[in-house]
Amino acid sequence: MSRVSDTSAEAEAVRLAALRARSPEARLRDALEFSEMMHAIALARLRELHPARSKVELAFLVANDSSDGTSR
Repeated sequence: MSRVSDTSAEAEAVRLAALRARSPEARLRDALEFSEMMHAIALARLRELHPARSKVELAFLVANDSSDGTSR
C-alpha cells in the first residue's frame, strides 16, 4: 500500500535518522510533552463547548473521550 505524503523520501529518511539517534529518554519526554499538549487542547475545546461545567466535570469529559465517539 502506498502512502500519500508531501515529504520527499530523502527528507523522510533524514527525519527518521534524527529520531532514531535520540535517546529513549528523550523520545519518551517528547511523547509525554505531546500528550500534555493534546490534553490541554482538548480541555480548552471542552471549556468552549461547556462553559458552565466545573473543572472536575471537564476533566471527566477529557478522560472519557474517545476518537470513535463512544465513551470508555
